[in-house]
Amino acid sequence: MGVQERKEREREQRRHDILESARHMFIQHGIHQVSMEKIAAEAELAKGTLYLYFRNRDELLMALVSEEMEVLVAELERVAASKYRADRKILRGVEAFYTFATEHQLFYQVMTQVNVQSMIDGASSEGSIAEVGERFHSLNQRMYAVIASILRQGVDSGIFYLSSPIEHVGLQFVLMLKGTVVILRNNMLPPLWPTLNLRDILLDQAQMFIRALSYDPRRTEHDNEH
Repeated sequence: MGVQERKEREREQRRHDILESARHMFIQHGIHQVSMEKIAAEAELAKGTLYLYFRNRDELLMALVSEEMEVLVAELERVAASKYRADRKILRGVEAFYTFATEHQLFYQVMTQVNVQSMIDGASSEGSIAEVGERFHSLNQRMYAVIASILRQGVDSGIFYLSSPIEHVGLQFVLMLKGTVVILRNNMLPPLWPTLNLRDILLDQAQMFIRALSYDPRRTEHDNEH
């Protein structure tokens, strides 16, 4: 191994260690209670060394969010590439989403407590590299492209009947799932409501979504004629 290659590996390993230390701090203490100084102390680095890798806290946090989101998008792409019918892919995608929401606490802390676009703008305004927001936006585009491909498969195979553009239907689906996680995670249900299981609710919603997509208005028109 050459000197340059070894230095690059060492740099990548240190960057990884910084991200893991920061992830632990954010989850343990909360997003708004963690500073670059605290992250440097956790990673056993001088503050100046930390700034060689991330110019500000927002850039570091976005790197973590993008890293976690990559896991979800890759799993959804795997589901989309499988041989299941479109309706089954939706259910398997929701299972993947539930697993991700359960295992990746930091991602949903950010999604529910932070204005992500403001964070991206703030990081960029301080001179951070352009990739701060680009990777996050790219991952979002990949996620919506996956959902659109599943919906399109359903339409092409005669399973789904859409009255709105595929992109709008995909957005509604994502909003439904994320909204449910936010409400249940933050205990926003009215008083005295029964305790709800997140996985069961998400799958129930997916089933309702599938039934709505499977509604064929032409069949109703035919039935009315007779």
